[in-house]
Amino acid sequence: MTRPLGTTVLVLAAALLAGCAITSGSTRESVGETIHGISVSNTIQFRYQGDRVLAPLGLRVETYRREVFVSGLVQNDAQRVRAVAIARDTPGVLAAYFVDTDLPGRPVSRAHYRAGAGQIWSALVAAVRAAGYQVEERREGRSLVTSWRRLSPSWRTLWMGSQERVRLSLFPHGDVVTVIAVVDRLDEGSVSWQIEREQAVLDGIREALEREAASRS
Repeated sequence: MTRPLGTTVLVLAAALLAGCAITSGSTRESVGETIHGISVSNTIQFRYQGDRVLAPLGLRVETYRREVFVSGLVQNDAQRVRAVAIARDTPGVLAAYFVDTDLPGRPVSRAHYRAGAGQIWSALVAAVRAAGYQVEERREGRSLVTSWRRLSPSWRTLWMGSQERVRLSLFPHGDVVTVIAVVDRLDEGSVSWQIEREQAVLDGIREALEREAASRS
């Protein structure tokens, strides 16, 4: 019997996803969680597109382990609250959070760590300080904002000095903790540069966790 092309594609996709299933110590989603997350994200995006208030904003939706992260640029708190409420009201969603970014549709820099929330928090503080930032504001165990840091002139800043800061937030999902990093710039620095800086901080958290684990062994 000849298998329809669409069915063949789905079977191949499932086979590829199977290689991404959760393994011991992994923070990857299972195949079922991945497929469910894609479906939920698409549903929420469709609902946003049909909403006269949110449709023009170009919000981005990402789902991880049934928790939704909405990101983008909003004009007021009412839009932010509306976006979160619609996401939370979507079947299959456990919780929803809004991440402010400086551009619409900008991807969120995030990493998942398999460790206790307390360990992640300590590693987070160590990483931002090692990167040369000073902590300005923090809600213990949940979010941190660094003070504005002046950057030296370079080709990336068109030979003019600028300032930046980093915002970090923690979201526990059982035995996995998600950390989201957002770099803010006072000039019109490139998005790729900002994402690069965010990823460096997230990598620093992983390195701090590895150092802590090595010191205990």
